[in-house]
Formats: sequence, structure tokens, C-alpha cells
Amino acid sequence: MNLKNRIHLFDEDSRILEGIAKQYGEGSREYAALKHAGIALWYVLAEDHEKFKGYVAKFEGELTPAQRAHLIQMGIDPDL
Repeated sequence: MNLKNRIHLFDEDSRILEGIAKQYGEGSREYAALKHAGIALWYVLAEDHEKFKGYVAKFEGELTPAQRAHLIQMGIDPDL
């Protein structure tokens, strides 16, 4: 996945995180956790994407055929 695609993915996911965060006060632990999640998401998509992709694969186990097809559709080679 190239940087442009990763930025697009971050933009989509950050909107979701922002929508959830709006349900909590800015001083709440939930808001802080969602803010940290957004920062972490930006880091892995912008800085260390390949290492993160490997970590996720190990964490989630083997991909289903549907998951593999979805990754390929997004331009990610699941075998790398």
C-alpha cells in the first residue's frame, strides 16, 4: 500500500474515531484513549507500516479467503 492509500485509510478511520470521541468529554479517559489510538494509527500508517502489518498478521492468525481478497483489493499483498 503506497503512502497516498495509507493517508486515505487514516482519514477514513480517524473520522470514525472522532465520531466516537465526540460521545465523551475531552477530559474523559475514553476521549484520551481514542486520541491515543488516532496518534498510534497515524504512526503505523506513516512511519512503520510494514512492521505493523506483520504484527497484525501474527496477532490475528491466518487470514480467511475473504480477508485475503479484501487486502488484495486494497492493493496489499497479504503474502509479504
